[in-house]
Amino acid sequence: MNKIRLKYGSNALLVTAILLAILILVNVILAQKPIKWDMTKTGQYSLSDQTKQVLKNLKTDVTVYAFFKDGSGSKDRVKSLLDEYSTVSKRVKVIFIDPDKDPATAKKYGVTDYDTTVFIAGSGANEKRQVVNGYDIFGMSQDPTQSTFNGEQEFTQAIINVTQQKKINAYIIQGHDELNSIDYMLTFKNSLTGEGYYVNDLNMAQSGGIPKDAKLIVIANPKRDFNQQEMNALKDYFNKGGKAIIMMGAENGPLTQKSINELLSQWGVKVQNDVVVDPGRNYFMNALSPVPEYKFHTITNKLDFANFAMVMPSSRSITYPEKSSGDILVEPLLATSDKAWGETNFTKKQATYDNKDIKGPLTLGVAISNKKTGMKIVVLGNDLIATDNVIGLEANKDFLMNCANWMADKTSQISIRAKSLGLTQIFLTGNEAKLIFYSTVVVVPLIMWILGGFIWFRRRAL
Repeated sequence: MNKIRLKYGSNALLVTAILLAILILVNVILAQKPIKWDMTKTGQYSLSDQTKQVLKNLKTDVTVYAFFKDGSGSKDRVKSLLDEYSTVSKRVKVIFIDPDKDPATAKKYGVTDYDTTVFIAGSGANEKRQVVNGYDIFGMSQDPTQSTFNGEQEFTQAIINVTQQKKINAYIIQGHDELNSIDYMLTFKNSLTGEGYYVNDLNMAQSGGIPKDAKLIVIANPKRDFNQQEMNALKDYFNKGGKAIIMMGAENGPLTQKSINELLSQWGVKVQNDVVVDPGRNYFMNALSPVPEYKFHTITNKLDFANFAMVMPSSRSITYPEKSSGDILVEPLLATSDKAWGETNFTKKQATYDNKDIKGPLTLGVAISNKKTGMKIVVLGNDLIATDNVIGLEANKDFLMNCANWMADKTSQISIRAKSLGLTQIFLTGNEAKLIFYSTVVVVPLIMWILGGFIWFRRRAL
């Protein structure tokens, strides 16, 4: 018996030793190459697709000086993020400095506040640097008791700015009651600036046309027509390979502006005088806020594969030729469900489909390109997606920035961008909201009633 006990005891000890050795070996391997899974929908705890592409395409070394006080929670958070940057690209070198222990270095780089990060690329006369302040990294959300973490957005934009050879000039057309970049589209303007664009408002009548250095113009729902000189300037701009985002929404009622359709008519594209109603795909049961389906295109593919939706309140439909001709290519970008229609009567209190309306599915966005001249235009039946109140919903900003980068041939920046870490809202289409309502308010209580009645009847019968 003693021999048997010794035998089994030795075997148990050996198995335990082997298991411990395996566990130690696995831990050593994982310590060298840690594995993690980000289960959030937007990938908030891993680098975004855009950041990875920017880092992998770096041709210049970037040195990051992070001035954080030792032991602070903000340092730990930023260090964890920047460690991922240096892991993806060996061209990124990160140096953390405590300003209290090394005030000379802080003074050298003009740093006077904690939580400041300095990005530097190049040297001598070619050196470029950008400072990211702590209030840019740690912002406030709509709830004043909650803060947001914008580190990845700010850091990636800083790397783009210090490594890009030349900024791209973009102009937002003004003078016809369009949306401007100060009161309505400041977020869109800042997003363009952060990805290497130099953005200004432009009044063509005052400037004498479109500047020769214009690489992108934005036309956001003008209410008044362009004069003949402005029309000639726009036509000349497009004939020479100009790039533009044209947005025409329905929030102001019937379409009275004629210049845009006159410009688009040469390519067979037309913005309809309607407002889109989509009972099939909409935002929180609001049929006037369609959630479009993506069509296959460089601009939309990554958003489609990631299942990121857009929200387009007060949209107009767009018609275009199904067959392209010559060097011109017209491609759909966004479409409604087949239950949608274009309501042409703006005075109705209740939107209902009739023979005067435009039957769906409808197109909400198209891309026009000319292979010969290089001209590229994105036409959208909506302008509210570029406004400060709506651009932050779901993938609206990603889509607009992808449109701009597609026109600028910045293919590495056609991607999904980093999201702020903070409070997030659940996004539901109208059908999804109805499903949750009926399943929780009607179906589940009904099942409980039926089950309770069955048990009561059974007990009574016993």
